[in-house]
Amino acid sequence: MMQPAVRNRLIIGAAIVLAGGFMAYQMFYSMTPPRHADHDHAIASLDAGGFLWLEPSDGKRRNLVGQPGKVLVLHWFDPESGDFTEQMQAADFAATVADDPMVDVLFVAQADSWEGLEAWAEAAAVPMGLLYLDEEARTGELFGVRRLPETLVYDPSGLLAFQAKGSMNWTNPKLRAQIETAKAGVEEIH
Repeated sequence: MMQPAVRNRLIIGAAIVLAGGFMAYQMFYSMTPPRHADHDHAIASLDAGGFLWLEPSDGKRRNLVGQPGKVLVLHWFDPESGDFTEQMQAADFAATVADDPMVDVLFVAQADSWEGLEAWAEAAAVPMGLLYLDEEARTGELFGVRRLPETLVYDPSGLLAFQAKGSMNWTNPKLRAQIETAKAGVEEIH
């Protein structure tokens, strides 16, 4: 039989280890940039520290936190929605800016796994190199993405330049103008 003093020390030690583990977990996942003050916008600045991970098909995670150094276009969508017309238009748009070193377009699929995404990308004409997985919508939730599709545009310093909630017209010339404006940087968060 174990001595009561030894048993009490083990219980206290286990409680301290569990509490420390819980606090470390909370601290790690709370390290994300803050969202816009009105809570109806996405993250206002990517350069605020923390972690915002996306999974590319090659398996090397990408942290979106920091200054992107170029205009970053993040297009969140649901690959199981059945209609991928908008993603086809977005892929056409991405092809028109592919040679522009100041623009990076990422397609972010909110899905449970990569299963079926390669076939989806082929059908939608989305290059696999631009496709990222937001497993179980974890990163989208931290970004403030509430409805799909949703598109966020950040300037080179990481400030939110534009946000389209819901569908977006990728053929609208205003989009190209907004991207060009964002290249120069935005003075206020939109």
